[in-house]
Amino acid sequence: MSRDAAGRGPTVAFACDRCGRAIFAPVGDGPIDVGRCPGCGQEQPLRPAPQAGRLERCLCCGLDRLYVQKDFNRKLGLGIFALAALLSVPTWGLSLLAATILDAALYRLLPDVTVCYGCGAQHRGFRKSAAHGAFDLHVAESVAARARAVVIPESEQVRG
Repeated sequence: MSRDAAGRGPTVAFACDRCGRAIFAPVGDGPIDVGRCPGCGQEQPLRPAPQAGRLERCLCCGLDRLYVQKDFNRKLGLGIFALAALLSVPTWGLSLLAATILDAALYRLLPDVTVCYGCGAQHRGFRKSAAHGAFDLHVAESVAARARAVVIPESEQVRG
């Protein structure tokens, strides 16, 4: 498995099923790891990490639908551009140019994070996989629709 810039191994971040707080768990080479919620103490078992360091399924929910994005806080990014837009009149638009240059530099410098369409878990420190592309709204909607689908037991189905 690969290590990130700070020398740490792979990690997974996800929301607690019980209280919704963020859980950050290191992923080891053992068969099963456990993430413990800092709020309520609930343990969340994780699926075994891939041997080759290449992520094929979500370590939290096991879904094989994953996408890659830059590891940057979206609210901070929007805040930077909102501030640049407010300052664009007194700076004659130079603040927007500066925000664009900053955005391009961050895009080149920041690492990628692999995100699960199903549970939103963020996997860091894994090798890139060609199977995981950018976010696709069609895939996200199909995963959400599959999660909402209600399975009716055969004994309760109406026969026509």
